[in-house]
Amino acid sequence: MARSSRSSSSTWRYINPAYYLKRPKRLALLFIVFVFGTLVVWDRQTLVREHEEELSKLNEEVTRLQNKAKTSGKSNNAKRKSNVSDDPIDIERREKVKDAMIHAWSSYEKYAWGHDELQPQTKNGVDSFGGLGATLIDSLDTLYIMGLDEQFQRARE
Repeated sequence: MARSSRSSSSTWRYINPAYYLKRPKRLALLFIVFVFGTLVVWDRQTLVREHEEELSKLNEEVTRLQNKAKTSGKSNNAKRKSNVSDDPIDIERREKVKDAMIHAWSSYEKYAWGHDELQPQTKNGVDSFGGLGATLIDSLDTLYIMGLDEQFQRARE
């Protein structure tokens, strides 16, 4: 019986402040642990609060943009399409860019089909990206956007 009362009193002695006053090193260690624990909890709460504020701002921005997109409607799309084809200088520029793309693409098809890159001076295909056909994959969207359907279909296959 004496032993059980002694073990229960030994666990309670850590709660008694007099225990730490007699041992200043343990008091300092307890204080340091308390300060670090407080800082960790406080920092975590601050991060969570900042994250929630940022999310709410982003959600407000998304809803604002969605409302703006709904109000603009289809009339803006029709205006944009008419503006694209009006200026003859822009049409000529687009055609020059398209011609340059066709020139580059036909050289790639002829000399480096399936390779990652075409070396223009040596006219050799090089697999600098592990042989994945990087130029082929990268140019798919450009071919599609420019309306080069034949080349797009060949590249896709």
